[in-house]
Amino acid sequence: MIEHIRHAVGQGDLDPDFVHKLAKRICKEFQEMKLARPGDTELADLESGIEALLLAADSGHGARLTKSLQKLREDEGANPPSH
Repeated sequence: MIEHIRHAVGQGDLDPDFVHKLAKRICKEFQEMKLARPGDTELADLESGIEALLLAADSGHGARLTKSLQKLREDEGANPPSH
């Protein structure tokens, strides 16, 4: 599931802010799982998936910000401020 969500963020299909909040919630649950299952080697794969999800959410958020800034600059170029 984490990989599907990460892929959807990368494609721009999911809101990065929503995914980042979801990933933080998953991290919280994961920390509780690690406490309940110390030494469980299978948790390493899950942890790397969670980290990839957080990176995808951050990248998606950055891409949205970049697009917004580009649009703002285009709009300003088309309508220069009058002094």
